Amino acid sequence: MSGPAGRGPAPGAVPPRGPQVDTAAAAGVRAMSPGSADAPGRGSLSERVAGALLAHPDVVRLSGGTFGAVATYLPGRRLVGVALGDGDEPARISVVLRLGARVRPTAEALRALVAAETGARRVDVVVTDLADPTDPTDPAAAPAP
Repeated sequence: MSGPAGRGPAPGAVPPRGPQVDTAAAAGVRAMSPGSADAPGRGSLSERVAGALLAHPDVVRLSGGTFGAVATYLPGRRLVGVALGDGDEPARISVVLRLGARVRPTAEALRALVAAETGARRVDVVVTDLADPTDPTDPAAAPAP
């Protein structure tokens, strides 16, 4: 079904159907396996980072930082203490550590934890307070509102 001298289709010929464009991929939708960390039901990346931070033995709670600026906006609520940057922006986390925790090594451990979870090249860690979680009179040990 080629035209003269094998150049292009013959006049009036129906071109063969080539590979179809995946409209989902063209629209920016990613396909993912059910075991993917981003698969529905596994929680958002920000929520997984928050859970990993709270699992660290020296983290008492997450903090919004100055003026509550470190937060992720999720449907119907704010997740304080975690703000994952877009593009070249750094990931930012803000935490209250256990009284007696070594701040610099703990911040380095949290930085590595967030970088491993998110792939971020830069993670800013802010320690807003130290708290004694066993002291009921310590306002920093109280759960965040």
